[in-house]
Amino acid sequence: MATYRARVGLAREGDRRKNIYRALDLVRDDVTPRIREQVLLKPNFLSSTNQLASSHADAMRGALDFLMSVPNRPDEVIIAEGGNGGAEETWRNFGYYALADEYPIPIRLVDLHQESNWVETPIVLADRSETVVRMPRTVLDCPCTISVAIAKTHDACVVTLALKNMIMGTIYKPDRIKMHGYRAHAERQLPLEAQTLNINLVRLARFLTPDIAIVDGTRGLQGNGPGGEDGVDLGVAAAGIDVFATDAVMAKAMGFEPLEIGLLHYGHELGMGVADLDEIAVLETAIADVRKAFKPHETVDLQMQWRDPQADALLAV
Repeated sequence: MATYRARVGLAREGDRRKNIYRALDLVRDDVTPRIREQVLLKPNFLSSTNQLASSHADAMRGALDFLMSVPNRPDEVIIAEGGNGGAEETWRNFGYYALADEYPIPIRLVDLHQESNWVETPIVLADRSETVVRMPRTVLDCPCTISVAIAKTHDACVVTLALKNMIMGTIYKPDRIKMHGYRAHAERQLPLEAQTLNINLVRLARFLTPDIAIVDGTRGLQGNGPGGEDGVDLGVAAAGIDVFATDAVMAKAMGFEPLEIGLLHYGHELGMGVADLDEIAVLETAIADVRKAFKPHETVDLQMQWRDPQADALLAV
């Protein structure tokens, strides 16, 4: 009999809101003990105008519906993001202002660009010198964080899912390029960029791993992500309390091998989570029944050269 170390709900309900509610419902016994009086939902806003690349308000509704169904429902929900567009424009364009009127608890929209209390942590640049990035106290101090990501391909990490969403979308925006190893976008160069970004993400995962992970794959994004408009109707959502396991399940549903992705491989090897599908109980929906091969980014061959000979030393910090 198989021995599983993580459980992930994989739901195929027909629409986004139902998908996310059902994915959480499948792991209700795992998730409910993690709910606290304040809950932070972290969407993914790559753009203030491209809905495919940004979290749909119905994804928030699915999560909020579930939060309303638990016996220890929160006293307040924060929806916090530090996206690429202006906060007010993004909330308005994607219909987020309506959420506060739909639920019987306070829902507060927080623009993380307005954070005034940052906590520094060291990362490495491509030349392996050290610098620091800043993490928001709003996120670090929240007793329950939920990453609500989108199933998307990426230009440096192969895929971008729940863990990367929580980290890269919350840290101080001018510091994000440093996570890639550089101080300017024009300097980025694969495969060194992939090697550096995967290491830095794992380092920050020690502080910013969400308590609950959700990946909305109802309609994903393929090709030259994380932006673009090449959509894939995958039709599922995944949820669990192990973000590595949740991301691994969705990565496989997208046609990628989880342990061949740097962030998931390192996290699994370090015991931060489970990314080996043989050790993950996938509930209700078999991955094989929904799997679609997403077209990867055109630079995927260079991205897959993420292994760094110094990784053990750089991750031991």
